[in-house]
Amino acid sequence: MNAIELNAVAHDGQVSVTIPERYRDAWNERSVRVILMMDEEPSKQPPQSLLTRLKQIKITGPEDFSAEHDAYLSGEKDA
Repeated sequence: MNAIELNAVAHDGQVSVTIPERYRDAWNERSVRVILMMDEEPSKQPPQSLLTRLKQIKITGPEDFSAEHDAYLSGEKDA
């Protein structure tokens, strides 16, 4: 079966579909079957956990920040 999928909007009991130019010659004057299917609602992504969101945080700092972070937080070292 030859088929193409087109998007359309149903309004007042009618569905209007415009066949794209590149398909018109192949489909003009042909008998066609129309199947109406509702578009599915976009699936909602489950909320990310706090740890997952924290993993996405990026910071920049001095090269020794990971080893000396206490000294930077207390003010012993300047960043």
